[in-house]
Amino acid sequence: MKVSAEKYLFSEAVKYLGKYPATKKKIEEYLQKKIRNKKTYQKAVFPENIEKDAIVKNTVSKLDELKMINESDYLESMFHYYQKSYFSIRKIKNKLHQKGFDQKTIDDFILNQLQEDPDFEVKILKKYIQKKKIGSLEVSQLKKKLYQQSFNENSIYKIINE
Repeated sequence: MKVSAEKYLFSEAVKYLGKYPATKKKIEEYLQKKIRNKKTYQKAVFPENIEKDAIVKNTVSKLDELKMINESDYLESMFHYYQKSYFSIRKIKNKLHQKGFDQKTIDDFILNQLQEDPDFEVKILKKYIQKKKIGSLEVSQLKKKLYQQSFNENSIYKIINE
């Protein structure tokens, strides 16, 4: 028996969120993909007078109202994951943006982290150098490697001058 499109998409979104944490953007993309799938039309009835995008947006806003999408916790956990992976701040920002976070949200969160610990990137940089065992390289080679990893110029010079 077919159910309404809104109920079907809502249940699919809940299943997805049960398996993976996600941003609003990621959920929207997932639901759009579901709509393009032919099997969806065998399970759900789409009203003819309502746009499919509107159904997706309603579903995402309903999930947000019910606090099923918690972007701030997800942002924090992804940030700490990338931090432990020894990524530069620029690379972390880029990765978080690719995950679907809003640029302003990312900038505010990173700014908060930098206010708590101004030498945040320098600490990551030291750990990165230890992990990759590149501390014995000559200065120009070391700079080159660190620039390739998108580390901030000021952080690189602090490390080299120590």
